Amino acid sequence: MQYNCAREMCGIAGYVGHRPAAPVLVDCLQRLEYRGYDSCGIAVVSDAGVFLRRSVGPIAEFREEVLSAAPTGTIGLGHTRWATHGRADLANAHPHASCDGAVLVVHNGVIENAFELRERLVRQGHRFTSDTDSEVVPHLLEQGLTEGLSMDEAVSKLPSQLVGSYAIVAVRQGQDELFVLRKGSPLVVGVGEGEYFPASDIPSFLPYAQRVIYLSEDEPFAIGRSGIRRLQGAGASRPAGPYLEVPEPVSLNVESVSKGSFQHFMIKEIMEQVGTIGRLLESPPATLATASELLRGAQSIKFVGAGTSYHASLYGQFLLATTLHLDSEACVSSEFQFRADALRPGAVVVALSQSGETADTLQAVRIARDRGARVIALVNSEGSSLTRAAEVVIPLRSGPELSVAATKSYTSQLVALTLLVERLSPDPMEGARTALEARDSLLELTSDAARAHIASLAHNLARHSQLLLIGRGGNYVTALEAALKIKEVAGVAAQAFPGGEMKHGPLALVAEGSPVILFYDRSQVDQAELAASELITRGAVIYTVGPQPLRSSSLHVRVHDAGAATAISQIIPMQLLAYELAKLRQLDPDHPKNLAKSVTVL
Repeated sequence: MQYNCAREMCGIAGYVGHRPAAPVLVDCLQRLEYRGYDSCGIAVVSDAGVFLRRSVGPIAEFREEVLSAAPTGTIGLGHTRWATHGRADLANAHPHASCDGAVLVVHNGVIENAFELRERLVRQGHRFTSDTDSEVVPHLLEQGLTEGLSMDEAVSKLPSQLVGSYAIVAVRQGQDELFVLRKGSPLVVGVGEGEYFPASDIPSFLPYAQRVIYLSEDEPFAIGRSGIRRLQGAGASRPAGPYLEVPEPVSLNVESVSKGSFQHFMIKEIMEQVGTIGRLLESPPATLATASELLRGAQSIKFVGAGTSYHASLYGQFLLATTLHLDSEACVSSEFQFRADALRPGAVVVALSQSGETADTLQAVRIARDRGARVIALVNSEGSSLTRAAEVVIPLRSGPELSVAATKSYTSQLVALTLLVERLSPDPMEGARTALEARDSLLELTSDAARAHIASLAHNLARHSQLLLIGRGGNYVTALEAALKIKEVAGVAAQAFPGGEMKHGPLALVAEGSPVILFYDRSQVDQAELAASELITRGAVIYTVGPQPLRSSSLHVRVHDAGAATAISQIIPMQLLAYELAKLRQLDPDHPKNLAKSVTVL
């Protein structure tokens, strides 16, 4: 068997308590579907033995299979896998087991020294059945037990054996405890009444528990019905013993992680943006003042983010340049390492992330801190790794975002950046006013009439496999984010370009009937008219998004001009367009092909 060092994502669920574990685990896995997956599985331990089932089908079908088997046992673990390496088949699905089948493990992350560990374990007589790096964990635990270690000792030894990132939940037949350990991958523990739910994300256990424990890195724990024990791991900074910290209340509720009357999470979250933006504007985070003082004294400013958060970073760079005349740089998180040598003490890095668990962004933050930079985080997920790594945290307060495509977290990032820059502005009221104008325009942009208008635009574009989007300044940021949404959700090859770059190559893509979307504000109408005229002479069909239609607009989407904050409102019709295009192309907008919600491995 060829070994591929499969980097494992995406969802972990565990249970120990008084209920039958199997239906609880499958229910928790269904609530993690939004993270994306290609296989799933559970293991339940009881006096009758180990019940292990895995599937490459949808969880709804897997649920029927599991519940019809009526497994017994009140302790177990489950996993949804979204692999970046290794086939999506039953052999690679989790949970993975030791040779004797008594130790079962689920794992997210990447074990960088898995190849060396695997070779050593094979020499010691262990048999592997998958291509994954994850499978070394149950065999390491089994080897420790063979050598006379207790399960506590074998788990505590893992941090000294594993190199890389991991969130691990393990169980051993004959023991009524789950063993958990994390480093660089998300893992929290939901706390109910005499029951516990280790999980990748809070929404999975919300119907059962409304308190949560955020686990520290490289501190192994054992979780039983009577409580949580801290083990003495190699990297642990505190002595072994009972877990004494008080679990924190969860701010989410079941309704916030359900679709309600909406067909998909994506449209629900688009429609929620009036409220999410309003919360930020009406009750700005207290940490804005601290963050603004850090920026005021910064020797240099870098923004880092991945995907949609990178586009928000570009907006932050645009705001600093146009509002405060300050130089800054927006970097894709994965590319930050190549620019980090230029960092000096006194630099400030502003890191943006919806999940707070994006591996590239966390790596960029670690590099920045190692070089003496101060870190501000704009993040939506409470208790995430990024909130712990940053010096100042600005919470986005968007609520849970369960569709893979980011919508409300993006506009909250833009608003938070607007409020942050406003604190430094010589005219702070201007920033607040424009942000309020953008928010108010959302009521019109999400109305039934507006949605019907966008649906007609989607019908015009649905037959095309390629789409160009063009803008200048802050409108170019909108073009980039709109292109990403359309690519992600609708599978259309959408490309964004700055308006002034059309003559430098992109015009070669324009042919008879080519659809082009132009974005502009009131200061750019004349430039937009010239660009549209040039495109039409080459056969393009022009669609426009701005305060007024152009002479050549085939279909116009009117968006109120709110100065620098126009980007906040301008993206809304494009989110709706991506959603409508996905439906017309018979795609699931909540689960785009080949994508997962949180990219937690490098």
